[in-house]
Amino acid sequence: MSNFAFLRSEWPDVCEAATKAESLAHSDPRSACFCARRALELAVRWLYKNDSALKLPYQENLSALIHAPTFRNALAPRLCQGA
Repeated sequence: MSNFAFLRSEWPDVCEAATKAESLAHSDPRSACFCARRALELAVRWLYKNDSALKLPYQENLSALIHAPTFRNALAPRLCQGA
């Protein structure tokens, strides 16, 4: 059983990518990193689509999305330290 099975009912795409990353962690860590990033991208894009308080930044790549002021302001301060 995956640590991410709880995501399956509401976020099947995120669940699939996270579960794939989890399954590859030991056998193919590089591929696991790609799958983990995909899961993060899907989750962040879902947040922007479903939270009207989040405003899309000038670019829509992952870096711009997670560093956008509205996104960072929605996080606990300790999650943004050093970023």
